[in-house]
Amino acid sequence: MYRYQIGKLIFLTLSLWSGLGWAAPLRLAQDLWPPYVMNSALGSGIAHDLVTEALVSAGFEIEYSVKPWSRVLKETINGKNDVIIAIWKTEQRNKDYLFTEEYMYNQMAFISRTDTNFEYNSMNSLKGLRVALINNYAYGAGLRDYKEMIPADSIDLPNSIRLVLTDRADVLVTDEAVGRWTVKEMRIKKDRLHFSEAYLDSTPLHAAVRKDHPQAEQIVTALNLYFKHHAEQKLHDLRIKYGLTD
Repeated sequence: MYRYQIGKLIFLTLSLWSGLGWAAPLRLAQDLWPPYVMNSALGSGIAHDLVTEALVSAGFEIEYSVKPWSRVLKETINGKNDVIIAIWKTEQRNKDYLFTEEYMYNQMAFISRTDTNFEYNSMNSLKGLRVALINNYAYGAGLRDYKEMIPADSIDLPNSIRLVLTDRADVLVTDEAVGRWTVKEMRIKKDRLHFSEAYLDSTPLHAAVRKDHPQAEQIVTALNLYFKHHAEQKLHDLRIKYGLTD
């Protein structure tokens, strides 16, 4: 009788513990996207650091892997990944994943030389300007449809920056954080380039959880709670950490 009671107590304790704890570590996945997600001496990136800290502070264990973007999307739907660190929301993706609230924005800024200090006001402010555009890159706000600018073909962002610095283009447009990181990595002095204060467009950035995860709602709730109370200060600190401030 005594052994039965002890055994029953152990069973109930283990059952309660398994009900309170998480069955397995959360599997986070993302493609490299400096400075949001990357491998660098400074760390693993702004988005990575924010989202992983939010989950760990909520008591989750995590495993993190870097994969090509198409695999990240597909494998999360199929249950091989649990959480996507940084993703834009679309109508189709909203059917596939459970999204958090936005925790930051991808802001498309214009970069010019400091001797011109270009400020974007509207599409008309680009009239007659040579705008460096990366081949096959999908710019928002109908930028490519504006016929009054002069497109300057570019193969990538570093090439666009060189076009501007050598006066073969007047401006380029890129995600502000990506631009600041790339300028830093190219070891270009900050006083040579000017980032516009107004943006071409701004896209919310979210984390996403596979919908069939048993704790999907709890994960999203925990992330949203952290973002609400800590994201602003944390992002400020991370921008300083990664050298993305003026």
